[in-house]
Amino acid sequence: MQLTPVTAVGLLVALVGFAVLDRVRRAVSAAESPAAGAGPRSIDLREHAWKWVIPAVLLLVVAAEGNSLGSIGWRVASPSALLGDVLVGFGVLTGSHVLTAPLWARVGDGGDSLAAGIGSFASLSLSERLFVAFTAGATEETAFHGYALERLLSLTGSVPLSGGLSVAAFVIGHAGDTWDRDAVARIAQPALVMTLLYLWFRSLPALVAIHALNDSFALLLADRFDDLADDTDSNGEDADDSVSDDDAPVDAVDSSSLAWLRGE
Repeated sequence: MQLTPVTAVGLLVALVGFAVLDRVRRAVSAAESPAAGAGPRSIDLREHAWKWVIPAVLLLVVAAEGNSLGSIGWRVASPSALLGDVLVGFGVLTGSHVLTAPLWARVGDGGDSLAAGIGSFASLSLSERLFVAFTAGATEETAFHGYALERLLSLTGSVPLSGGLSVAAFVIGHAGDTWDRDAVARIAQPALVMTLLYLWFRSLPALVAIHALNDSFALLLADRFDDLADDTDSNGEDADDSVSDDDAPVDAVDSSSLAWLRGE
């Protein structure tokens, strides 16, 4: 495959589109209402709904390229195969959190910032949290793996290079106010695992489901971390949302698990 102007645009949208969209949304919100930045953007469903612009643009790019949805990983061998991939993938992702928890507990703040980020979603209803989780899975997987990784593999033929760029874009895209440096460092782990799972399955629907399940599990437990989110806000740190603030890895399952994460 050769790099065409259309594909180049697609790669830019897939790799940095969320970051650009987020900054544009911030600028527009600030212009419309200077006080808009006072509350956490993570609970503004409009901010999450706008993320669907990225996959919509990428679908137009795929059509302009003359390619099919299969070229961005929309492949399902059978319903049973899809279910098997989702169960195995979710098990691998969850298992990686459990196995590495003692190590991460001794890095940075031991998980406090990640828990605070999850807690910022506590005011959302159950259906709203599920919407946020599904939006993260569908939009981010379409961009970072379905389009970016597939096109990079076709252009470079290098799995390490393509996978590395995909992971880097995913991690950098999460850097923001809700997820600080310590939280983003922890998000790098599921980003790597999800990339490896995609290279294994090469099925975008499976990755979307795994990602959405992962985020749903975390966000459904947001109430247990609400106090940490309030403490973070009271200390003067912004709780604003970033490009992919809704993509929260399941590194902690309740308040008491923070002690376990630290190996206590």
